[in-house]
Amino acid sequence: MPLLDLLLLRPQAFYHACEQRRAPMWISAFLLLFGGVYGSWVGLLQYSLGGELQGIPIASIPLWVLVVGNVLIGILIAILVHLGVTLIAWLMAKAVGGPGYMGSLYRTSGYLLPLTLPALPALAFNTAVTTVDSVVPPALPLLYLILAIVGVAWFLGGLYQSLRVTQGLSSPRTLFAVLLFAAFTASIMSIA
Repeated sequence: MPLLDLLLLRPQAFYHACEQRRAPMWISAFLLLFGGVYGSWVGLLQYSLGGELQGIPIASIPLWVLVVGNVLIGILIAILVHLGVTLIAWLMAKAVGGPGYMGSLYRTSGYLLPLTLPALPALAFNTAVTTVDSVVPPALPLLYLILAIVGVAWFLGGLYQSLRVTQGLSSPRTLFAVLLFAAFTASIMSIA
């Protein structure tokens, strides 16, 4: 798989996701990478923050237990995010007149996960701060915020290419679908 094509948001990467037999292997690898990085960040941040986790002092929990537990949960979260992105992208594609093609969207949305890696420190920081008790939550570091903005922009650019490849929509319709996706996701995240 040409990883450089994916990182540069070239359509060839998304054609690869739709047409190659080995694409599910790459999707599984991306899910494990996303979940592993996210879980590791959360575990390390929880350990560095101190305080209590579910009433147990974090100082009494071995670091490896925090990391492994969070990595397992991170992989589950990655799978759920992949399914959620697929469903929302399908809904938005149908909303702008696309044919749907759920299978193709499922495969290409798996290829979008590496594009969100820059946003993971901010997500992990927010998770760690909200799960640790007895600690005054520190402010989100500016670098994490900048990386999150880069990750979201990269993801939305990848979603644009994914919808162009799988749905065959015109540029304005694809852009509208991506904007609908962003608005819907932002509204859901503002509730949580």
